[in-house]
Amino acid sequence: MTSEAGKPVSDMEEWPAGMKIVNGHLAKDIREQGMIQPPNSFGYIHLAAEVERPHPLKRNSAEKKALLASLKTAAAALRAAEPERVQRVDLFDAFVIPPGSKEGRELIARSGYDVHLAAFDIVVLVECSDVDTARSVRDSEAFVTIQNLLTEGASHTHCFVGSNAKRIAEVDHDRDGIFLFNYFYAADIAAKGADGIDILLGVWEYTAGWWTAYANLTNSTPLQPVAGEKSDYSLINHCRWDRLADILPHLLFRPSLGRFVLANFTANDIMAMPILYRLAK
Repeated sequence: MTSEAGKPVSDMEEWPAGMKIVNGHLAKDIREQGMIQPPNSFGYIHLAAEVERPHPLKRNSAEKKALLASLKTAAAALRAAEPERVQRVDLFDAFVIPPGSKEGRELIARSGYDVHLAAFDIVVLVECSDVDTARSVRDSEAFVTIQNLLTEGASHTHCFVGSNAKRIAEVDHDRDGIFLFNYFYAADIAAKGADGIDILLGVWEYTAGWWTAYANLTNSTPLQPVAGEKSDYSLINHCRWDRLADILPHLLFRPSLGRFVLANFTANDIMAMPILYRLAK
């Protein structure tokens, strides 16, 4: 692991071989903050769809409101049909694609990478006890009903079974708030294999300390597609803040977000595409 100048950042830190560091003087160690935990053992189904482009000043159309209502009914039916296998089903409605996605989207467009630019305004997140259970639930009639509803109403959908690779703390879905799904595309993940995954998770951890130190972040459960799953995105970070005021000023007014967080992702050929959501009402 090397810095911009080609020198080790610290003899005390161990990061994956090949991981590049930018502006390491701005780093905050998430482990020194006591803000990292072992991964959980849950299995997840992440189903995302593009129905209407999210905009903070634009309300949902009548058609989207009707779709969300149908999805809530179908989500309740899934929980009722699978009480032993499904721990929870949560429905999210996006309201903005915030600053922070421009760099990743421009890099994808400039480099011609074959990946869908994430603009998902609806996410259904199913939490199961483990990965095998999640795979089985995805094939269930009740989940296929949800998937069909979204496929019929959306211009694009994306679905995968994932697990938690690293975490800060569990994301509280029992209260509304500001939820982030950040869709990471690692351009060379297939060529690097396990090393590519290690670098991606290393950059996530290395930059996570900035969020916990500066941006009021107290939780995060990144979702990683499990072996054999097809996904445009190598990792989807998921976290929550209580209020928009807890996060928006940091997105808009902290120059180190670009100089440190985004710069470390792009230096490692990783594109971040964040979207902010609320629980669907």
